[in-house]
Amino acid sequence: MLTTLLIDDEPLTTQALRKILETHFPTIEILGEATNGLKAWEIIQNRVPDFIISDIRMPNLDGLELLDKVRNAELPIKVILLTAYGEFEYARQALKLGASGYLLKPYIQSELIKEVFRVTKEIEAENGYKSILSKAIPLFEENALKKLLVGKLDSNGLNEFLEMTESRWEFCMVSVFQLGGSNLKAEEIEEVIKISIIEEINSHLLYSGYQGISFFRKLNEIILIHAPKETDTHLIQGCIRILMNYIHKPFQVGSSRSKYPPQQLSEAYEDAQQHSTTIQDLTITKNTTDHQGALIDKAVEFCKRYYTTDINLQKIADHLDINKYHFCNLFKDQLHVTFWDYVTNLRIDHAKNLLQSSEERVSSIAIQSGYINSSHFGKVFKEITGITPAEYRRQAKTS
Repeated sequence: MLTTLLIDDEPLTTQALRKILETHFPTIEILGEATNGLKAWEIIQNRVPDFIISDIRMPNLDGLELLDKVRNAELPIKVILLTAYGEFEYARQALKLGASGYLLKPYIQSELIKEVFRVTKEIEAENGYKSILSKAIPLFEENALKKLLVGKLDSNGLNEFLEMTESRWEFCMVSVFQLGGSNLKAEEIEEVIKISIIEEINSHLLYSGYQGISFFRKLNEIILIHAPKETDTHLIQGCIRILMNYIHKPFQVGSSRSKYPPQQLSEAYEDAQQHSTTIQDLTITKNTTDHQGALIDKAVEFCKRYYTTDINLQKIADHLDINKYHFCNLFKDQLHVTFWDYVTNLRIDHAKNLLQSSEERVSSIAIQSGYINSSHFGKVFKEITGITPAEYRRQAKTS
């Protein structure tokens, strides 16, 4: 799980940043909020975040000075800086100091989302993570197939593609999933959900033994291109099951009826569109809802059993055999609380019981409640209860 720290001398700004991240990046853990660089540096020394979002102009220690401290300490932290219009010189200094990027205030939400997404992908790449997509087919093949689909790959590009891929793409099949049905005004799916859907479909391709690729094209339209086998029914059915976990309205599915050479991918696309059907079985929706409820029940049981350990999203997602992005959204939809808020409440309730019933040190209670760092535990405890653990213990004794 990636972690971040939000820094701005205007609390309303950090609150807005928190809301955006919790909505669009539910798998990112927010370590805290700081009103100046000095407070931020204290937090960083206790627990190093993967990236920070910080204002440049702040009292005590500004964003540039904080960035300089981070770089001098050789901490592997990505830094996104916020700067007001007319302060471009600050932004230039920030880039020289090694900032990952900057946004002009007042920033546009979509720009912030894109910047955070870009930085998180950089972190994952540097940590050695590889997406399912990169395991499925090389990038040059993906790009060539996309160009062939719209007839924009010239003869030289085609010959190079065929030569490099040898016989791997002798024939292709195309499937089209139109998630907006025939409604041209369909609401666009959030970018994070799109990423999750494509990851799952490409994973399904990979582990089903297929060479292929899927991607979004146009509004809510998914294209699936793969090398055919004797029967591809189970492949398409698997994709439909994946989509049903995310899309709870009718959607259209069509597949080409014939095998096409790569240079005829645009014809295969038209063939798939002409043979589309609508998936709208109401019993499927009910079964999907029942399945989701069962998943959340298992998730709650897992949380209650392991909340005092180093529980994280990837562990619970692996336990449930579900994509972690999908799990985050499903958990919040079903319980109206984020996964991390739920776990945090379990931990703080446990800490309250220990503070009332034992004389153990606060640092020991922090560890027993799932917090390695007692300072971080104290901050979280106060954020939720309004008082420190020691004050809570004193009040409990006098009540």
